Amino acid sequence: MSGAPATVRWSARSRDARETAAIGEALGRAAPDGALILLEGPLGAGKTTFAQGVGAGCGVREPVTSPTYNLILRYAGERPFTHVDLYRLGDPSELETLDLDAILEASGVTCVEWPELLENQYDAPWARVRIDPEAGHAGPRRILCELAGEEWEAAVAALAGHGELAG
Repeated sequence: MSGAPATVRWSARSRDARETAAIGEALGRAAPDGALILLEGPLGAGKTTFAQGVGAGCGVREPVTSPTYNLILRYAGERPFTHVDLYRLGDPSELETLDLDAILEASGVTCVEWPELLENQYDAPWARVRIDPEAGHAGPRRILCELAGEEWEAAVAALAGHGELAG
């Protein structure tokens, strides 16, 4: 199939970190196998909190921590969960040392914080999640999500209780 994959846009307002994690958990539980979730937003926006929720949704029982210094952390759950943080990389050429192709093609769900270096070099199913604080880092957040690919129907239904489809 050629061309861009079909996309659905969804948005929500999260009042606190607990709610941000709950939205991530709903997405993680219903995400299709092989899903790539791209987490964008400024430092302190809640990307790791969201990823922790996704991990919980995948059935990960151990604490999901920020992979800022490790770059990649893998977790076993009801299905595999991989958490990638590209913040410390400065150039796309540094991705070659990470075997990122194998990670992006793996089963389960993968979250990537600071995905800009990937330069849109990935296939559906993917979700781009933008988290923006509304008033400081401890306050509410606006979460905008673009889901690409045909496999996200269950996720759209799971997210319905947390926000709304956007135009």
